[in-house]
Amino acid sequence: MRATSVAGTLACLLLVAGCATPAHQDGNAAPAGSPDPTTSAATTGTPASSTPPTPSASSTPSTPSVRPSSSATTSAPLVLGPDGIGSLKLGMTRQQATATEMLRPFATTGRCGTATLRAAPFEEGAVTLSPTLGIAAISAWSGIKTPEGLRIGMSSAEMLRIYPAYRPAENADAANARGYATTPGNNKASYRIATRNGKVTALALQLKNQDCYE
Repeated sequence: MRATSVAGTLACLLLVAGCATPAHQDGNAAPAGSPDPTTSAATTGTPASSTPPTPSASSTPSTPSVRPSSSATTSAPLVLGPDGIGSLKLGMTRQQATATEMLRPFATTGRCGTATLRAAPFEEGAVTLSPTLGIAAISAWSGIKTPEGLRIGMSSAEMLRIYPAYRPAENADAANARGYATTPGNNKASYRIATRNGKVTALALQLKNQDCYE
């Protein structure tokens, strides 16, 4: 009876020792108790790689094209006086005047040269070049105004209202005359204004000491 009890106890100890021995596993297998990375990624929704995705070229925002303002390409209206018209100024040399690209080619008649403004109708907008003074006179044409608003076609009465100091030459009246008004802002220049039948028929800006005509 005692021998049977001892034998049963030894058998039980051997059985327990066998149950505690870990089974042999492949060298690539994860240790017992370690989570399966594939299962963990699938369970948590977190990708195995932590490198952020590279954006595609198509997702890069494009830079909008810049269109020039229409005001930058629109030319300002030409005004005659007090120093000239546009970039053409009284007193400029022939070379300086030509460089403005506002003039048709010069022609020389007598001692002074003449040209016409490209912006003017053909044979209007005459420009006079003195050999000693440079640009000596610039003539206006229909539609061109002075800073004070005088233009060809305006009445003599309106002209006198704008330039009350206007003085007609040759003792004529202002309705039918050729006279001069000092240019506001330039005491070296004057407006040469001709009238006929109560209307302004010609307008020019000139140096007071111009030496090309009377």
